[in-house]
Amino acid sequence: MYERRKGEHGSAILETFLSMLLLGLILFGILQLFQLVLADMVTDYAAFRGARSAAVGFRDEYAYREALIKSVPASGPMVEPRTRGVSVETEKSLLRGYMEGDRNVEYANWVGEDRVHTNYHCPHYGEPLTGGCALCSHGKNHYVSMSVQSAGETSRFHFEFVHYPLDIPLHDWLTGRESIDISAESELTNHSSAFLE
Repeated sequence: MYERRKGEHGSAILETFLSMLLLGLILFGILQLFQLVLADMVTDYAAFRGARSAAVGFRDEYAYREALIKSVPASGPMVEPRTRGVSVETEKSLLRGYMEGDRNVEYANWVGEDRVHTNYHCPHYGEPLTGGCALCSHGKNHYVSMSVQSAGETSRFHFEFVHYPLDIPLHDWLTGRESIDISAESELTNHSSAFLE
C-alpha cells in the first residue's frame, strides 16, 4: 500500500498536467507544420505540372486544369458536385471526367467563396454552409490563382493558394493568423515548337 510522503499534496498531478500541456502544444505545432509542408509540396508539384503541360503545347485552359487536379490533396473538401461522403473511387471517377472536360468539379480552396464547412475538426466538415460556424474560418475567400506565360523557349507557370486556411487547433496562437498564401512558380524549356509546326 502506498503511503503519501510529507509535502506531496498533488504535486504528481500538477507535474503530469504541465508536461501533458507542453506535449500537446508541441504536437499541435508539428501538425500545423506538416499541414503547411504538405500544401507547399502540392503547390510546387501543381506548378510543375502546369508548366509541363504548357511546355509540350497544351492550351492554357488544359494547363490550368492539370495544375488544379494535381492540387487536390491540399484543396479541402469537394464542393461541386455536392455529394457527402464521396468514396475515393467516386472522387477519382469525377476527377477523370473533369480532366476529359465532361464534368465540372470544384474544391473548397479552388473557389472564391466559402460554400462548405472547411475546418477538419468541424462536425459538419464538407457539408453545405448555412450561416456562420464558430469552428470554421469563414469570411476570407480561399481561392487558387494561376498564370501561364509561354514566350520564346520557356514556359513559366505560377500557382498560388490565396488565403489557404489554417484549421489546426490553436493555429492562431501558434502562427498568429487564420490563413496564409502559398505560391510556387515553375519554368521549363518549351518543347512544343519542335513538334507542333
